[in-house]
Amino acid sequence: MSILEKEPLQFDRALAAKIGFNESIVLQQLHALLLDSEDMEGQQWVCKSYNAWRVQFPFWSVDTIKRTIKKLEKAGYIHSKRVGQKEKWYSVNYETCTTEAITLLPVYSDEKN
Repeated sequence: MSILEKEPLQFDRALAAKIGFNESIVLQQLHALLLDSEDMEGQQWVCKSYNAWRVQFPFWSVDTIKRTIKKLEKAGYIHSKRVGQKEKWYSVNYETCTTEAITLLPVYSDEKN
């Protein structure tokens, strides 16, 4: 498989300027993952360990991923719930994003219509 056949990460310069480069990439990727995720209590959630996030972002260390997710949690852009010892459930806090005038990009699809 060539590098061009892999699904790209989406990036929004305006979002990165507002919340940070790493944070914008993680928030956008979480938004994309939630489209095919589990519904709990009327909200979409994704369950991932930090090592599983590392697969999504192989160019970052686990420590960088932890710091980035913690910043997003502290800022209120994402919700999280601990499940077990290594995994957490994550969801985008769309209310906060709307309040902060954050617009997430439509999710990339390479399907041809």
